[in-house]
Amino acid sequence: MNRDLMDNSTLDTLEAMLRTRTIEELAQQFQKAVGAIGEFYCLLANVNKFQPGAIRPTLSSYPKEWITHYIGNNYGKVDPLLPRAMQTTVGFEWNTCDAMMNKKEWALAADIYEIGVQDGFVLPIHGPGASVFFASFGQAGRTMPLRTQIALSMLTMQYHQRYQQLMAPKVIQPDILTTRERECLAWVANGRTTSEVADILNVNDNTIKFHLKNAQRKLECTNRVTTVIKALSLGLISI
Repeated sequence: MNRDLMDNSTLDTLEAMLRTRTIEELAQQFQKAVGAIGEFYCLLANVNKFQPGAIRPTLSSYPKEWITHYIGNNYGKVDPLLPRAMQTTVGFEWNTCDAMMNKKEWALAADIYEIGVQDGFVLPIHGPGASVFFASFGQAGRTMPLRTQIALSMLTMQYHQRYQQLMAPKVIQPDILTTRERECLAWVANGRTTSEVADILNVNDNTIKFHLKNAQRKLECTNRVTTVIKALSLGLISI
């Protein structure tokens, strides 16, 4: 990476990742940013500290055949990168892991070498409980400059932050709906039509439609029925 790590271009990249609205868009931004740093095989995954072999990828640029081969051969059970990631909170290069000892470990090393990967860098991010976010970057070269490790770490931490935000369940605030919006939804939930609700509340039909549309938008629903169901499930209205 020839430019300063914290120049405007870098900050623009980090901001673009933070502004993504979907997991797919986030993955595209991340892979684009990694590609601007260099050529890497990238694997991002969630790992349980007590089940290090049970790796759950969230993003991978490895050939699909390789991932299938890795999982099919249970390489997660012998991959030296995983136990090391469980034991440290800082990034490390692949070549600093313990030497491989058994045939299965040597088979993994030979297979990864066949696809042109000689070394790499891992950044583990330890979350709450037993969860560890595992980011691994494989490369053809035998050494990785420190500045490259820093850049990959920055991108990974931003990816992880936004990924957690996008995956977190949305919290609906109790006051997200106005009193009149909840009132209209409650009458609809009790089987009343728009005209009947308008008569009950002594307003015209368009006013009721306006309040119901606002409630639908706020609860991110596609129609009146799903809006009522969601409002009931969240305890915003009752029958």
